[in-house]
Order: sequence, then C-alpha cells, then structure tokens
Amino acid sequence: MFVQHIPGLQSLSAMANHHIEHQYSKNMALKSEVVPLGVLLKNENVLNDMVDILDELHKYVPRTRTMQTIDVCTGGGGTTAVDIHVNTFSHIPLGGDQLTVARIRGSQRVECNAENGDERLEGFFPVIEDWHTKMCFMELREVINRRNVISDVTKDLTACEEFMELVTTAHVLTAAMHVAGASNLTDLSSKILSKENPTAAATSLVQTLCRQMVTIEFIMDKSTCGSGDRVVEYAMETLSLGLLLLEFKDSIREGDGYRVLRCWKYFLLIFRATQHKNYCIEALNLLMQYYYILPQRYAEQMLWGRFVNSEGGPGQNISADLHMEHLNRLLKGTVTHLGANKTPQAIVRAGKALGVLKNIITVFDKLTGGWATSNHTTRSEAEDLMKVVTELSQNRVFSPQSGRKHRTFPSIECNKLIASINKKKLHLWMTKKVSQILKLCTLSR
Repeated sequence: MFVQHIPGLQSLSAMANHHIEHQYSKNMALKSEVVPLGVLLKNENVLNDMVDILDELHKYVPRTRTMQTIDVCTGGGGTTAVDIHVNTFSHIPLGGDQLTVARIRGSQRVECNAENGDERLEGFFPVIEDWHTKMCFMELREVINRRNVISDVTKDLTACEEFMELVTTAHVLTAAMHVAGASNLTDLSSKILSKENPTAAATSLVQTLCRQMVTIEFIMDKSTCGSGDRVVEYAMETLSLGLLLLEFKDSIREGDGYRVLRCWKYFLLIFRATQHKNYCIEALNLLMQYYYILPQRYAEQMLWGRFVNSEGGPGQNISADLHMEHLNRLLKGTVTHLGANKTPQAIVRAGKALGVLKNIITVFDKLTGGWATSNHTTRSEAEDLMKVVTELSQNRVFSPQSGRKHRTFPSIECNKLIASINKKKLHLWMTKKVSQILKLCTLSR
C-alpha cells in the first residue's frame, strides 16, 4: 500500500511482499480444473426440490461398497444370516451461502431415517463459503454510517468493496502521516527515504501504526482511543474494520486457508455484535468443523478447497461461491440468447456445455483483444484517493481534540463492536450452540 500510493517509494516495490506466502502457495498458484455438473431445473426454496438436488449431486460422492452379514429375526423367534451391501463414503464439502447451507442441513434432517446412506445424503458435510460472507460483512457500512454508497450491497458488491478499500487506504495513509509527523504524502516519503534503511523504517512505521490505531480486541485500554474525541474514535473504527476486510480479501486471493480461518474468528464476534445471528452461527460451525468435528483429512479439504484459480498464477484465487456466480451469469447470458428456442431441454444442454463454452470465450477474448472499449469515462482512483486523504488530513482525524464529534453520528466509540460484547453472555451462547452442533454432526475425529 505504501509503495503503491506514496510518491517516491516505488523504488522499494521490489522489497515489498506482494504475495504473502504459505505452505501451499505453489499449489494455489496452479490453474484449477473446474467441471460444471450441469443444470437442475429445481427450486432451492422448495424442500422436495432441494432434496432432489442433493440426491442428484450425491451420485458424485466417492464411495467403497463392502459386503456385510447381519442376523435378521424370523417369524419363529430365530434368526437367519443375510448379506447386505454397505457404502462407505469419502465425504466431500458442499458449500454455499448461509441460506443454502441451512437448506442442506434441513434436507439431511428430513432424510435422516431413510434406509441407506445414499438416501440419507451422508456423503456431504455443508460448509459456509466466503464471498457471500464478505457481502454480509460489507453491510457494516451501516455501522460506520457510510450509507450513501448504496442502499443494498447485493446490487453492487464490487462498488461497495472498492469504496471501502479506497476509504481504508486513505485512512492508512493519513494515520501514517500522523504517526510520522508528516504534513503530506511527499513529506512522509522524504522522512522514510532519509533513513539509513528505508525498508526497515517503513516496516517500523507500519508496526507503530497498527499498535496505536488498530482496535479490534476484546479488552483494551480506552486511553489508547481518542481521549473523548469521537472523530478520532470513528476514524480508528473505520481503519480497523477496513483492514480486516482487506486481510480477508487478500487471504482469499492468495488461497491462504489459515488466514481465512483467522478472519472468521473475528467475523464470529462482529456478526454477534451486529445481530447477524445466522452468519454468527455459521462462523461458529465452521470453526467447530475445522478444530473439533471433522477428521483431519476432511478439515484440511474444507479449508483449502474453498478457492478457485481459474486463470493460474499467484494471487489469482477467488472464492468458490463467487466462481459459481460467474458460471451462473454465463449460463443466464447463454439462455437469453436462445430466444424462441428457450426450452427446458435446451437449458439443460447449455448447462452441460458451460465448461467448454467458458474456455471458448476465454480463448476468443485473448485472440481478439477482448471487448471493445466504450466511450464512458471512469473516475481516477488515485485522484479520488488523494481527495479523501486531503480531507482527512485537513480535519486532523487522528489528532485527539477533546469534545469533538461528528454531527450525524455523535455517539460512535472506539472499538465499539467487539468491546461492546458481553463476554459472559457470549460464553453461554457459544456453549448452547456447541451442544446443538455436536448433536447434529455426523462426522467426528
């Protein structure tokens, strides 16, 4: 962020860590092999249709069939030996948003008394995905009173995400100027480059900034906040939540399951504080699955199988549910062009051809240079960023001034979300939910 936006620091770009490596970085840089399974003309909102969907998907669950002999009671009070086939499944994660995961569990409960494992849908364990969770997290703009972006995040998540990233970047740069005692970004660049080791100086500046300004923790010294200055406390809250969002985004991009899991620990607390009850439960469920419920093999599969790298290369991963949204958009475009030939059979055929169709479109775009550019102009991100930085620095949002507050939201507090959680009530709630989760789980270590 420093080498990208601070003038004069571009020379340090080679020393910056653009890709945070992890134990599977090389694997996550490989292009993913994605095989679309087609389209089922069913409605997830209807329970019977959801069961039919899972029945169809269950055919793809790997299994081994063994013969077992059981004793069956006869009419005269005796028993007779009967040979039966038993399927042992190699369980696979079935991901989706919170509502889809809840529907999967509901369907499994409905079929729990069926005669065999296939009918009981035993081969699946439902897993919450990341992209829709990011959408839920982006609704926190209401908490920091950024309501003028868009009223419904689901209508344009990208615009909201880009706006939040711009605001966070502006706050980071402004906070760095405050910590270093610089009047502007050029002055900040001069202070860093004047040091004997500029890279170490920039690293030290970042560490000091995080210690003083980032406030996502349960217990904290209120003296580290704005000393009664609600403007400073608002800026620190925005900075902290924004950096958490950027951390989540970067961990997905790098395909780093461990970093994603750490973000989910914070999400559990934030969703609890903001009354996103269902996503809070799913956050707890995800952590329980990885640390306690699933066997190690399935836990690692759940953690590292939630990314798709459709292009290949480091830092090119996206969430699996976002990739599914891309396929859905491609299918909808294909179906739209069917015109009068739009029949159920044609839609099913289009769904089966999605994988090949996507490759054809990708190759065609590369050969032709992609879509022709339009005459529409786009706003300069750098220009917008500098405007926000100038506004923040002129108003000295990180310099405490007693009694200062925003007119629109005067009661905002530093670390308001997590610090406001009642730990005793949280402990009781988690104990209750853990008991419920363990009663419903079918896999154990």
